[in-house]
Amino acid sequence: MKIDAYLLWALQTGFRYFDTSTSGRTVLLVKFGKALDDSTRTRLRHADLWICPFFDGYSYATVTASIAGLDQQLGELKSRGAQYCELGTPVAPPTFFELTDLPQPREFGPDTVIGIVDDGCPFAHQHYLRPDPAAPRVRYIWDQGGSNPAFGDPPPPFTYGRTYDASLLDQIIADSTSNGVIDEDAAYGLAGLPSLRRPTSHGAQVMSHAAGSARQLAGRAPPGPLSGRTDLVFVQLPPAALDDPTGTWLDSYGLAALQAIRFYAREGHVKPAEKIVVNLSYGPQTGPHDGSAVVEAAINEMTQAATDYIFQVVVPSGNNHLLRAHAQFDLANHGGCIEWFVSPDSQLPSFLEIWLPDDVSLDDVEVAVDTPGGDHLDVTAPVPQPNTKPEGIALVEGPEPNKHIHVLLWVAPTARPAFDANAASLVLGTPGRRRVSVKPLGGKVLRGIVHAYLGRSDANMGRSRRGRSGHLESPGYEPDGVKPPDDHLHERDPVGPAEVVAQGSLNGIGTGAKSIVVAGYRHSDRLPAPYSAGGPSRGTRAGPNWAYPTEESRVLRGLLAAGNRSATVLRLQGTSFAAPQYARELAATPGAVLPPVPPPNPVPEWLAHRTGEGMR
Repeated sequence: MKIDAYLLWALQTGFRYFDTSTSGRTVLLVKFGKALDDSTRTRLRHADLWICPFFDGYSYATVTASIAGLDQQLGELKSRGAQYCELGTPVAPPTFFELTDLPQPREFGPDTVIGIVDDGCPFAHQHYLRPDPAAPRVRYIWDQGGSNPAFGDPPPPFTYGRTYDASLLDQIIADSTSNGVIDEDAAYGLAGLPSLRRPTSHGAQVMSHAAGSARQLAGRAPPGPLSGRTDLVFVQLPPAALDDPTGTWLDSYGLAALQAIRFYAREGHVKPAEKIVVNLSYGPQTGPHDGSAVVEAAINEMTQAATDYIFQVVVPSGNNHLLRAHAQFDLANHGGCIEWFVSPDSQLPSFLEIWLPDDVSLDDVEVAVDTPGGDHLDVTAPVPQPNTKPEGIALVEGPEPNKHIHVLLWVAPTARPAFDANAASLVLGTPGRRRVSVKPLGGKVLRGIVHAYLGRSDANMGRSRRGRSGHLESPGYEPDGVKPPDDHLHERDPVGPAEVVAQGSLNGIGTGAKSIVVAGYRHSDRLPAPYSAGGPSRGTRAGPNWAYPTEESRVLRGLLAAGNRSATVLRLQGTSFAAPQYARELAATPGAVLPPVPPPNPVPEWLAHRTGEGMR
């Protein structure tokens, strides 16, 4: 059984950068050689490894494990058919308990389910309480970090968090209504859901687009009507994971959310839903970028398993097009060096991933880092056990089906984490520039491109700032948009020996074969949004599938959509608001096929290189 570099790093450092004080447990993402069943789960439970029954019939699952006994539990997973295992969360679930009985099916169910995995669900907004039976309405919420017991305790689908079914939401709304008027602040206060005290939230904006209630741009037709009952199912990501902006740790919560939404739609009612469209509103800058990430493979499996219904997952292409977070080393051109700048005052570890081509081994290349303190680190240096140094290298073979090598460079936090009882004992990393080199070893003649992806540190919307993202530098790259954005999109341009490039900066979970990836463009002139990430990927994906407007014009940036209150409308920008537009249109389209809107003549070069199906 192979393990990922982050799990190796956590084991090498004794989990000292993780909050293990709650329960001493963590979550793993595991690929099994065959579909899970009750027998396998029961045997693993005897070894203190817990898997939700929702994963039965699938080979990808989240596994709750004990940190103290992790070495033995990894061995038990291997003996039960696990092939690959990666670290899924930086913190243990808030609570851990047994789920003895699955929720019983309800008599009446939806025809269509629109699932949203995000932060902030204004369920009492007037847009989601319309009398039209086909109007989208929030009928199920899973707060993955919740524990509010104010209105009883509906069983959550997994071993943590809190759920709100339709009857509980209706009760909260009824208790917050006086003289026919809903006091939305009172409703959100009773519910105890996070991110609803501010005028807006990321989830409120996404849900507004996904429900088709955002303000329509001039000249664009509204989305088509929905047929039958449409349920909005919202999965609230936990605060602890949202406070870590890398996105690396959201995969376990994302995979659990997908299975919870599928279970609600297909097994939570006597009559299963015929169509499930899930908007997955997150994504890391890092990852293999070839479709082999665990969440991407799980999406492929879930989509292919939906033989008698429609299951589609929509993800944004990402906003990191000009963030200097991606670099390439051309081995045929002898490779070279780039500069990695690690920011000061960061309470989070910094990560840089290096992915070698499939046919290149560590016997062929030299990967090394020169630190600001004068140390020289390379992949052949032994790693102390446990590693007490503030930076280092973790080296593993990447996830199946590929055999590529994954080199993880990491630097400890450069500032003491707030509210961490162990912060005083941490050895801090040194901010500043690091020289990263990847070259053929001993004059070998090699071909292929080595890719480097930088982990993000900027705070997610509405979360406390715990650091700033670093960046990569190379002599030939002009940062901060000095060149027009489209100049960075031409994959025909030659790549130097080692160069920071904007192309190939897709969302780290947006390169899978079955995922639907949506980019953003400016409505007024149909040019790409400067931040909208594009392809090609390291795999077969050439770029996003679709492009939707995310900017109204050069003057009016972003799009207007509903906030957390019925009287609030705000303007936000990003590809996160392109993806739910597609999800809403897909939910209304029989057969889940959309014809592209005819593009201008001639076709813009940015569209030809960055999208596979078109713009709408």
